[in-house]
Amino acid sequence: MSFDNPTALRIGARGALHGWSVTVVGRVVLGVELDGERYYWNEFNLVDAQGNSGTLVYEETEDGPEWKLFQAITPGRSLTAAEAARKRVGDTVDFGSGPLEITLVDRSRVYHIEGTPPEGVEIGDLADFLNADGGEHMYVASWTGAEIEFYEGRDLTEDAVSAAFGLSASGPTSGAVSSFRDAAQSFSRSSGSDSGSLVTKFVHGAVAVIALLAGNSFCSWRKGAGSSSPTVVQKLQPAPALRLPIGARGELGRDTYTVAAQALVEIGRTRGRFERREYQLSSREGRPAFLVQGLSGGTRQWHLFEAVDSPATFTPFVAAAQRQGTMVQFGQAGATITELFLSQVRTVEGGAAGAGLPAGRQYGFVAASGADWWVARWSESGLTLQRGRAVDEGAVLAALGSAPAATK
Repeated sequence: MSFDNPTALRIGARGALHGWSVTVVGRVVLGVELDGERYYWNEFNLVDAQGNSGTLVYEETEDGPEWKLFQAITPGRSLTAAEAARKRVGDTVDFGSGPLEITLVDRSRVYHIEGTPPEGVEIGDLADFLNADGGEHMYVASWTGAEIEFYEGRDLTEDAVSAAFGLSASGPTSGAVSSFRDAAQSFSRSSGSDSGSLVTKFVHGAVAVIALLAGNSFCSWRKGAGSSSPTVVQKLQPAPALRLPIGARGELGRDTYTVAAQALVEIGRTRGRFERREYQLSSREGRPAFLVQGLSGGTRQWHLFEAVDSPATFTPFVAAAQRQGTMVQFGQAGATITELFLSQVRTVEGGAAGAGLPAGRQYGFVAASGADWWVARWSESGLTLQRGRAVDEGAVLAALGSAPAATK
């Protein structure tokens, strides 16, 4: 058996997985015995500049090559190693969200290491594991002795990996789209612990958002456990015809604002693609504010935001690890994530006056808490955070719907 690297991804490669900049520092080959045959897969050890580590898993299945990303989790309902050892295929396990069917129980071995493996991993290491099918999620419990760890995993397309690391189209994994294209392929098309566990030191960031938006049928990474469904090209919902004129001035909320600039932004998410308009406003004191029409695609939705400082600990790496439905803390304030998205600015009116508007392609989420709304956006270069409230469309149009009177 050759343990040569079957992919175009090499040690030393650098890339960005959903805004998380990483370097490939090692590769580990693991295997199990299935139906009398030995089955192998590769795990690429990733690290970032802050020392965070993760694993990108590659396997060759009956349905072709597959890539998977995982993250360590703390389940709402835990399981001891002794309890896990008594589980069999067809049994159920509950990690806090209801019973899940176990699809595989086996033991893995480390066969080969190239470069730097995750801490504590050595050739010959053994670990028991079980896979549980959660529909759009796949869960893994892995244990060695009395120590047990839990992971949640989802698929990542070849195109996403190729684009993230700039792999050549001639390599085994090829593609020329961004790492978020598996989140919205049609979006891009329209724009021209010491352990020998099955997966060691999983990704702690980037995983959730990329996978959630992938639109694929997430399955166990064992051969024959399932297959990915094709990505559906979704029709773009155009932006509302209504546009606030640049220079319009009026009282909105508790301040008087002037429309300084406007951006047409395309949004990709799990439920489809749409365009929305985002306006940069200037208050009487010159303080910027941001007015969004169609935050989640509704043509009559309006939200007024102001930029706020994000906590020092809330980095792009941390943001990328968030998932829809989870609670996030912004200092003393907390909110629940309602939506994950990818944004791409199409056009901007207003020139330098729109310096605070989104630029280029960014990842993001929307979160809500009572009447408060939050929008976080990030890329490799940094993260921005806005806080605001919904405003009535009638109030917006009354204040800013008319062009400024011409001067004589």
